[in-house]
Amino acid sequence: MLASGKLSTKVLSSLGITTEGCALGLEFSGRDRNGCRVMGIVKARGLATTVLADSDFLWKVPDKWTLKQAATIPISYVTSYYALIVRGRLKAGESVLIHSGAGGVGQAAIAIALHAGCIVFTTVDTLEKRLHLQRTFPQLNDKRIGNSRDTNFVRLILDETQGRGVDVVLNSLTEEKLRASIRCLATNGRFLEIEKYDVLNDKCIDMSMFSNTNSFHGILLETLFENCADKQETIRLVSEGIENGVVRPLPATVFSKECIEQGFRFMTTGKHIGKILVKIRDEEPQKHVLPMPKTIAAVSR
Repeated sequence: MLASGKLSTKVLSSLGITTEGCALGLEFSGRDRNGCRVMGIVKARGLATTVLADSDFLWKVPDKWTLKQAATIPISYVTSYYALIVRGRLKAGESVLIHSGAGGVGQAAIAIALHAGCIVFTTVDTLEKRLHLQRTFPQLNDKRIGNSRDTNFVRLILDETQGRGVDVVLNSLTEEKLRASIRCLATNGRFLEIEKYDVLNDKCIDMSMFSNTNSFHGILLETLFENCADKQETIRLVSEGIENGVVRPLPATVFSKECIEQGFRFMTTGKHIGKILVKIRDEEPQKHVLPMPKTIAAVSR
């Protein structure tokens, strides 16, 4: 089994460590009780040898994928489909700004938006990440890749859209960069907030953002575990994405379970591209492996 998922807020306060708003392991890949390879998401505690999975949020791993590749899929694509399509109602021909484009959610969101026929802007914080996006998504216009280390992306957006702004912002930046991102919205724009830092710290935003009939959406995956229409639509979109090839494995850095602390610390550097995974055990070469019963000695009291 491999597991990855949420290590926030602000990566356990840069390993301070706080547990508020933090769940270790929201996604996983492994085998079910019948030996079939599966991937999915859980509310918490996905960083484990065994999980109690929600059968709705469980997908069969395609034969051509490894369990490592499968572990990169669930959270990034569920988040992106839920935010962009279900809540943001992103349509062909619209423009979207996707922050942190080289991250797991960023790359999933770019793939979904390009497939939907949208005009995509994104940001990165290093040249290496920019080059990765150019290789991975040759359809991206280099002029539409901004820098997330400062707020100059606002000028880039306004220049490239002739002052109009974008229809949708998928935001993962905080504080002043969050407020700057709001200024990138066009009239009737939708702001999709997936970073919980400002939410948990009760930060204020400028109410004037609503003067152009813009809307603000907090994207909380926890709500999808309720039996609601949004849940079923998101599950359907991910399943269709797997079938039509939009959903593809993301690049990943893998740490063994013995090196889990190094994995946490590596995330704080912000140098990773794609996902960070924790490897619980090796994958068997067979595609279908039945669990073997194990007998242990018992000592009577």
